[in-house]
Amino acid sequence: MKHLIYRIIFWLGYLAVLLTTFVSIRKISLDKIFLGPEVFSIRLDHLLHFAVYFLICLYYLVGQLKRISLFSVNPFPKFVRLILILAVATELIQLWVPDRTFNVFDMLSNVVGLLAGLGIIKIVCLAYNAEY
Repeated sequence: MKHLIYRIIFWLGYLAVLLTTFVSIRKISLDKIFLGPEVFSIRLDHLLHFAVYFLICLYYLVGQLKRISLFSVNPFPKFVRLILILAVATELIQLWVPDRTFNVFDMLSNVVGLLAGLGIIKIVCLAYNAEY
């Protein structure tokens, strides 16, 4: 039962991220956080992209530590491929959505969040001798 609930929550989150790509956004601006000179400014949008994919990885990690798997065979490679496809597809789809724009830096933020999350998964799983 806990495997089913874990999987349902994962897929609902996955679909939520995918569906937000199709939402036309008008008059919403995400300001910048200034970390000194203009060169070091970070758009909140990029932090949001990073955080979403990082949190998806942490959700996967929680399941692995509780011995709950999303997939019965090769769960980690399937997870990585699935999330990488989501990270790239959500930005590419925006090419065809009105009032949305494709942004390479958003895609890069998605992938960096994924890589940071995968790094945490590897470190924690090695520390706890858990499979990933």
